Amino acid sequence: MQRLAASANAWASASTRAARPPLAHHLARRCTRQQSTTSTAEPFKILFCGSDAFSVAALDAVLAAEDVWQSIVVLSPPDQLGGRGRREVFSPPIKRYAIERGLTVHDVPRTGLKGATFPHPFERHDPAHLLLTASFGHIVPTPLLEPFGHALNVHPSLLPKYRGAAPVQWAIANGDKHTGVSVQTVGKREAGVDSGAILGAVEGVPIPPDATYSTLLPDLSHVGSRLLVAVLRQLLRGESRPHAQDVRNVTRAPKVTGDTARVNWGQHSATTVERRHRAFGHQAPLWAELGGSSVQLLGVAQAQAEADVGAHAPGTALLDRTGRRLLIATVADGAGPASWLGVTRIKTAGKKELDAAEWWNGLPKADRQQGFTLFV
Repeated sequence: MQRLAASANAWASASTRAARPPLAHHLARRCTRQQSTTSTAEPFKILFCGSDAFSVAALDAVLAAEDVWQSIVVLSPPDQLGGRGRREVFSPPIKRYAIERGLTVHDVPRTGLKGATFPHPFERHDPAHLLLTASFGHIVPTPLLEPFGHALNVHPSLLPKYRGAAPVQWAIANGDKHTGVSVQTVGKREAGVDSGAILGAVEGVPIPPDATYSTLLPDLSHVGSRLLVAVLRQLLRGESRPHAQDVRNVTRAPKVTGDTARVNWGQHSATTVERRHRAFGHQAPLWAELGGSSVQLLGVAQAQAEADVGAHAPGTALLDRTGRRLLIATVADGAGPASWLGVTRIKTAGKKELDAAEWWNGLPKADRQQGFTLFV
């Protein structure tokens, strides 16, 4: 395995270092034989930068479209240690996929891309050099764009809507009914994230009412991978017509953090909390504070109950013994009334996950006797 060097000529040799692994070499030679006689440009020499399942789908589609490339090198985040005692090595999905297919893989340095150089042959400009990014997780510094004739990014939203790191999550969290995928140019960093010209877009991808990040991403991956290949073929035929984004319609999709996942009882309705649970819960479980400790709310749904929610302040939690769930009062949703949030599984910081009834039985006696507790 090779790691992206932090300075020029600093590539360390490794067991997989070679001009081209056998499978990649075979594919490249076969691609050369099958080049279309109608193409107006040389097939691309691709540096593909990705990380997750969305980027794997894009790379898989490009790899299958042998008419658009003559070589592919993959740039991946480095392995991470995890598991018990942090002894297990976890490789990003894009790295595992590339290795299985015999592609050359390099790691991003742990210090990031600033001051780094891309691997051979991407040290010098070539019109056939193509930089592709998809769910990469790094902003490419402007100097690193110079060796490329084209630099493109596949983004799972209809730009300029949801510029940023978490477009899929925010589309779900905001209750959108539809979304889409865009292929944009990667411009200078100074111009802003996801501000490039649009070369292609697919709209109208439905967001089911029960969609989660994990269930919606495969649909967007499929759409995005097909769109990317279509855009690459247009580029080779000289038919691409980029157009600028309408800056009047820009919205943001910031990175999901622990602060993002905190429930604001004074602002978040049950509908909003349930959407945010489906959007963020896979990476940042929703949480609230109780007695100075953070409490994760893991099984979340809108709830109906006989208790009068209007009689309780937002954040007030009761135990529904019949349903073995907590009922938490929330604020009104728009013009509608206040409503209950049902929570079936809970985890207090430093303790194991419990169902609602078990968790309730561990509360201070005073809370249990008065029949409620209050999250903040």
